[in-house]
Amino acid sequence: MTADYITLADDPDLAHLIDLIDMLREPGVAPFWDQGGDHSIGKKFASKLRPVLNGQGSARDVDYLAVYVLKYFGKGNTHVPEEQITKWLRGVDGLPAAGHAWVEDATRTAWTLVTRYSLPNWRGYRGTPGQGWLSAS
Repeated sequence: MTADYITLADDPDLAHLIDLIDMLREPGVAPFWDQGGDHSIGKKFASKLRPVLNGQGSARDVDYLAVYVLKYFGKGNTHVPEEQITKWLRGVDGLPAAGHAWVEDATRTAWTLVTRYSLPNWRGYRGTPGQGWLSAS
């Protein structure tokens, strides 16, 4: 792994998230991708998927992609309900348990990536895990 790019070979969680996204029908088939016009879900995903799939994804690209999964497909989201995700999953024939499992897996995997690639920014000046708790007592 280079300091600048994160590839699918570098991060198995990222590769798994891409596999999960690939299970969904593509834009033009699954209507939820086109919601939002010029700022559609599909365009947002494409802007982060392209560099990741080309081996030129930054930590920021991976983080945004994972946040988009949480926002648009994650458990309890208000954009694409689990029933729509289930309907547009490949090879499961609308099986509700498969849609539920996909949402749970995508949420968990995306959250893993968000914490991995955002955590250094969230810590701010505190570079040591837990240091904020030590100074609060």
